[in-house]
Amino acid sequence: MSQADITEPLPDVDGDHPPRFTRALIGHERAQRDFLNALQGTRLPHAWLLSGPEGIGKASFAYMVARAVLSAPTPQAIQQLSPVSDTPETQLIENSVHPDLYILNRRYNAKTEKFRGDISVEDTRDMKKAFGLSASRGGWRIAIIDSIDEMNKSSVNALLKLIEEPPEKCLFLIVCHNPGRVLDTIRSRCRQLSFGALDEGLLQQIISGRLEAVDENEAAAAAFLAEGSAGRALMLAEMGGFDLYRDMVGVLEGLPQLDGEVLHGLAGRFGARSEPQSFRLFCYLFSGWLHRVVRVASTGQGFQPVFQGEAELVERLVKGDLPLEPMLSLWEKVQHQVRQVEGLNLDKKQAILEWFGHLADIIRAKSA
Repeated sequence: MSQADITEPLPDVDGDHPPRFTRALIGHERAQRDFLNALQGTRLPHAWLLSGPEGIGKASFAYMVARAVLSAPTPQAIQQLSPVSDTPETQLIENSVHPDLYILNRRYNAKTEKFRGDISVEDTRDMKKAFGLSASRGGWRIAIIDSIDEMNKSSVNALLKLIEEPPEKCLFLIVCHNPGRVLDTIRSRCRQLSFGALDEGLLQQIISGRLEAVDENEAAAAAFLAEGSAGRALMLAEMGGFDLYRDMVGVLEGLPQLDGEVLHGLAGRFGARSEPQSFRLFCYLFSGWLHRVVRVASTGQGFQPVFQGEAELVERLVKGDLPLEPMLSLWEKVQHQVRQVEGLNLDKKQAILEWFGHLADIIRAKSA
């Protein structure tokens, strides 16, 4: 069942530290406790739905479970999930060569040099065939599905058939970012574990522990902008999210008029030679800013700024009747188009120009 010959997809939010390398999980004590309690039961649930916002540690938790179960003589012998012990099984997992661990995720297409837009039914059927074999090391077999949100309808149905009639001593750990979209038939066959957003203090602790040279102000800004996601907080801190957010706000300050030269300079950073995740990072910052503005306009609560002058900008934009429906539509459009732009190799600069142009039109319509 080894996947040593399969290139692993770049993680969506963990930068240069994929979840399989996480040795200690900060936070999520309740999820860890609930799983450990289940290990002591007479029958361990064979399928687990790990649900919660993207980037908060669900995949890291799944790898920790895999290491613990594959390293222990029996599941009942497991006393803790974190921190991770350095066992032979741990080394195999971190090198992506453990024969009894199957990772189901988006595959890399060598011809296009890009990752597939979804998890195909063929890949899911390959996992089913693999689980028809005996465990290579005589113990349990584990699958990590990362994530069910990226499976198409046919692949979800293939997964359902597998967890309906699971082989013995198999464990399916299904990462899920949007549990409301999961089929009831899948949910009913899984034990659910919910993962909540981490507070800013924990996020700063994670950033400082991983990035020793990070500036204290940048760590605080990354923790705030990450909205509870450890993966996003690390990506923001590692990839200059602080500076990128500042430059984005600098363009937005001119609304409803936009400085074309400055905007083109910002959008032009995300060309073919840019870091693959930089575009996704920018889209996260922009969509997050839109969401926070909509929240201010709809609830009347104050806007918490990152930079001086940002609160005044938002106050000016929401003053009067900010049309919420078009703003929400733009936010949803950005969310939807991120992967579409990447998967189809569309012009990232043009997408950003269109989003900012759309936003400027909304503000102008309010002022008219």
